[in-house]
Amino acid sequence: MLALTLQNGELSLRQDLLRPTPGPGEALLRMRYAGICGTDLALTAGYKGGFSGVLGHEYVAEVVAAPGNEDWVGRRVVGEINTICGECDHCRRGLTTHCQNRRVLGIINWDGAFAEYLISPIYLLHPVPDNTPDEMAVFAEPLAAAYAALRDVPEGMGDRVIIFGDGRLGQLIARVFQAKGYHPLLIGRHTKKLALAAQAGVDVALAPPSGREYDIAIDVTGNAQAIQQIFGVLRPRGALILKTTSASKSELDFSPVVVNELRIIGSRCGPFPQAIQALARGDIDPRPLITARFPLSRAEEAFEMARQRESLKVLLYNSQNVSV
Repeated sequence: MLALTLQNGELSLRQDLLRPTPGPGEALLRMRYAGICGTDLALTAGYKGGFSGVLGHEYVAEVVAAPGNEDWVGRRVVGEINTICGECDHCRRGLTTHCQNRRVLGIINWDGAFAEYLISPIYLLHPVPDNTPDEMAVFAEPLAAAYAALRDVPEGMGDRVIIFGDGRLGQLIARVFQAKGYHPLLIGRHTKKLALAAQAGVDVALAPPSGREYDIAIDVTGNAQAIQQIFGVLRPRGALILKTTSASKSELDFSPVVVNELRIIGSRCGPFPQAIQALARGDIDPRPLITARFPLSRAEEAFEMARQRESLKVLLYNSQNVSV
C-alpha cells in the first residue's frame, strides 16, 4: 500500500505498508481526496513531540469493508478524528473530543489519511450527500473547525468580528461568520489570499483600522506578535478565540487581558453535521481555496507546495478511484 509517513521528522513515501484490516466496529476506507493542513506542517516541525506514522486527517473516502456493518460498504464518507473510550472522566462528563485515552487521526497513535487505505471506527463516519462533490467534501473537517469558532463565541458578545490570518482556516472562518450574518474583517499579509476572500464578499485589510474596537477576535496565525496586536483591538470584556496549533513557543504580555478583562477561548474540533449541511446546501463553497491537486504518488511534492506562502489548500488524491 502506498502511504506518506513521518518518522523522526522526515517525510517518506512508502509502498511497502500492508493494507490495514478493520476490526469489530471499524471500516476499511479507500481514500479519495485528502487535504494538507497547518497541523500536518506543524507535525513535520515537531509539534506534539514528534508523531510517527501516516499523516493526514482531512479526507473523503469510500467504504470498502465494514465487517458486521455491510450497509456502509460503497458509501462516500468523511470522518471525525478523535476516538472515544467512553469510560474516562472527560467522556463521562460529555467532553468526548477531549477523551483522556483518545487517538487522533494522523496526529496521535492512529495512522492517517495520506494513504491508499485507512481505518476508522464507524461511529466517527458521516455519509456524504450525493450532491456534494469530493472536492467540497474533503473540506468537512476544517469547515467543522471553522464552525467551532462560531459555536464558541460567548453569548451576547456583539457582532463586530475581526479575524487574523488569511490562510486556509482563516478563509473558512471568515466565510462561516459571513454566512451567519456577520460582517467579519479578515486581516492578512498576502494580497492574493485577501483578494480571494474579497471575491467572496468578505471585508479584508492588511492591518486593523485605527481607533476601531471589536467584540470578537479570532486568531488563526499562532503568531505572538499578531496576538499581542489583537489584545489592543478588542473592546473591554471582548473575546479572543484561538484556533492555531503551533510547534513554536512564544512570549506574550498578558497585562492587557487582565486590565481589559478579556476572555481567551481555545477552539479546536467542530460539528461535522453542520459543516456537511453547509456544503450540501452551497452555503459555503470552499473550492476556490484549492491551490493544487497531486496524486498520492507525488505527496512529497505536494507538501513542498503547501509550505509556500501563497498556497492555500493542497489536495492529495488516490489515483485508484479518482481521475483528475
